[in-house]
Amino acid sequence: MSSYRLYLLICGLGSFAGTTAFTLNLIYQATEVGLSPLQLVLVGTLMETVCFVAQVPTGVIADLYSRRLSVIAGYLLMGAGLLIWGLIPSFAAILVANVVWSVGVVCVDGAEEAWAADEIEPSVVTKAFVRGGQLGQAGSLFGIVAATLLAFAGLGVPIVAGGVLTVLLGVLLVVFMKEERWSPAETRGSWRSMGRQVAAGGRAVRRSTLLAGIVAGTFFAGMSSEGFDRLSQPFLLPFFGTAAEQLVFGGLAMVATLGSIGLTGLIGRHLHTGHPRRIGELMTAVQAVTAVGMIGFGLAGQWWLAIGLYLLVRLLRNTATPIMTVWLVSATSAGSRATVFSIQAQADALGQIVGGPPAGVVGQRRSIGAGISAAGVFLLPAVAVFALAARRSPLSADRAPVS
Repeated sequence: MSSYRLYLLICGLGSFAGTTAFTLNLIYQATEVGLSPLQLVLVGTLMETVCFVAQVPTGVIADLYSRRLSVIAGYLLMGAGLLIWGLIPSFAAILVANVVWSVGVVCVDGAEEAWAADEIEPSVVTKAFVRGGQLGQAGSLFGIVAATLLAFAGLGVPIVAGGVLTVLLGVLLVVFMKEERWSPAETRGSWRSMGRQVAAGGRAVRRSTLLAGIVAGTFFAGMSSEGFDRLSQPFLLPFFGTAAEQLVFGGLAMVATLGSIGLTGLIGRHLHTGHPRRIGELMTAVQAVTAVGMIGFGLAGQWWLAIGLYLLVRLLRNTATPIMTVWLVSATSAGSRATVFSIQAQADALGQIVGGPPAGVVGQRRSIGAGISAAGVFLLPAVAVFALAARRSPLSADRAPVS
């Protein structure tokens, strides 16, 4: 199997497994486990704290040892975490599962994209990221259907099924994943070389206004995401009741995913690593509309307005992921790419750690909608920072970025 096809398989199957597990996860936590709005946010805060602590070390290991092994270990750990999550419906078990799952996520973050950027032919690597994003969204679509159907047997069943599929994906990668066009940055087994790799990634960010802007904007975007992720479904629940929650939220997730597939395909026609400024301008526009939609969603009092804004925010956030991937690939060199991806993901985790609890406290003391609107306000600085980073991006890849 070619690296191009394997990457598409990872995107599709990984997304299918993850969506199967997480489509109704918040409803599972709020109803079957009985978590409060603040506990819901604290679960996410623990997740992001683990991601923050482990992000750079795992990225360095991927750059110094093996991106392939990092990705394989990541999927196996994610699968194990999901199995704990779905089989033991308690707050303590969910916290433990979050730790295991989060370590797996950071093993994959950055390493998967860096592996693809090196192993896939340069002429089709942008196409791979765009197609991977679309297949990921298609996998999400089928995962929503699977989660909705499996939930009739119990809200924990889709989580367990997603865990089993994620473990199987890790086993599949053991057999088919290869690493032929990349070699470790330095001699294996050296703590000093790991330190130098972290320093190299840090210098790459500090010396580039573009990369520094991307990382700073990611921090503010992270501040906004935790409140929306954790509180949006509980906010919508009173509009519909609990009688048909699986069908309602499964249907909403399906509509959002279909819209994301179409929008990603449309944007993908104009997205290329050779035009970094265009990518940055697009990211800025997406985040600006997302911020407005999130604030309005939290203030919505009519079910039709709440649903419309919820779908808009989900659609745009799904579409932003491949845009950010292509933007970062265009701004990094191969030697430190996984480490820089990890630094950017660490900024996202730190933002969620900082922004999640305030949104949860507002949701607990005022209303869940107020917590979501507060999270939308956190996104506004990201719009300004991404706009600055876009201005610092070169018009084309053959021109050096302004630093």
